[in-house]
Amino acid sequence: MDVKTLQGLIVSSGQPITVDGQFGPRSRAALREVLSGPTDPVGPADIERQAAAYGLTPQLVGTVYDVESKGRGMSAVTGLPIILYEPHIFSRLTQRRFDGSHPEISYPKWKTRPYPSTQTGRYDQMFAACALAPAEALKSASWGLGQVMGFNHAACGFDTVWDFALAMARGEGAQLGAMLAFIKANGLIPALIRKDWRAFAKGYNGAGQVDLYARLLSEAYAKRGGK
Repeated sequence: MDVKTLQGLIVSSGQPITVDGQFGPRSRAALREVLSGPTDPVGPADIERQAAAYGLTPQLVGTVYDVESKGRGMSAVTGLPIILYEPHIFSRLTQRRFDGSHPEISYPKWKTRPYPSTQTGRYDQMFAACALAPAEALKSASWGLGQVMGFNHAACGFDTVWDFALAMARGEGAQLGAMLAFIKANGLIPALIRKDWRAFAKGYNGAGQVDLYARLLSEAYAKRGGK
């Protein structure tokens, strides 16, 4: 995807901008509009619907939401999906092409620089990367409730990272569905059904802090009335 292609997608989403290959202020503002969505939190109906879709109980889905959601998935301040843009991922996906020219948004080592403290700052980083390599920029951010990386869009059931980003903008209910699709794609639904919290924690969060996440999951399940 080049900048003109991204601008064309923005236009097809209802924002009338000039498709000129220059990702300037108007294009950035238009993309913000496209990615704006409802900020309502996940409710019981969302949890029940997703539980039915994946053969899980509402208690199990609620447990995953409570522990793995990182709080909110849409920012009440910006009206956008919560993201964390990762410059080291952008660097890898673009074969280090921009490390020298744009070191503030592309560097090879994790946490070379502090992350911006606000969502506005993190979007500014991602949009600056969109001016260089749009698809790689969207893939280099983690999105929504589950903070699923954009490069995992296919595991969440989306053909393109653009489709994934649009879904994340539909709100926290859609984000919950994408998170569960990612969990299913990684073979973790059986661990949830068995309530094997350690196996689920390791599969979702990695080998670090398995005991902590397993305990949090067990406690959250009990609070949800699970047995």
